[in-house]
Amino acid sequence: MRTASAEPSGFTLIELLMVVTVILVLTSIVAPSFRMSPERRVQNMAFQIVAELELARNQALGTRRLVSVQFDVGGAEYTAYVDHDEDDAIGATAAEVAAFPEFGSLDLQDLIVFGRGSADAFPDDPVAGAVTLPGNELLLDDQGIPTPWGTSGTIYLTHSQDPSAVSAVRVSSSGAFRAWRWWPGSPGEWR
Repeated sequence: MRTASAEPSGFTLIELLMVVTVILVLTSIVAPSFRMSPERRVQNMAFQIVAELELARNQALGTRRLVSVQFDVGGAEYTAYVDHDEDDAIGATAAEVAAFPEFGSLDLQDLIVFGRGSADAFPDDPVAGAVTLPGNELLLDDQGIPTPWGTSGTIYLTHSQDPSAVSAVRVSSSGAFRAWRWWPGSPGEWR
């Protein structure tokens, strides 16, 4: 036969306070590692743009139609258009955006803007600017090649609060896309 114990069961207030204190200390150590650095945030945006430009290129190849990606530097967005009526022209209409629903119009991530920040331009960029493609537009023909022939350029991205956090997307005349990151220093370089 069991007898009821006179000792109360459970945790004391001091034990609970110790556990909460340990959890708070561990959280304060681990939490800063979850924040993304400005450099990483800008680089991730460049990788995202490369993936979306590849999607636009595949759309041009798959549909055998003209595809345009237009960059609105002031609005921090970019939009894809498809020549849905096959008139060999992009009129930047809502119907042309709707013809490519997987892309449409996309905004840059928070705190990311088009711009070069404190980075040097690529040596072979023909013009200065946040986007060095002619007319801030990448026009892909039905073969997925930038048109007019030989078109190339760069899309520069920077963090609005850290001008040294810069990445770029290079567009080659063959239709290849590559993300680069600016490494500040003396001298700075693109890698």
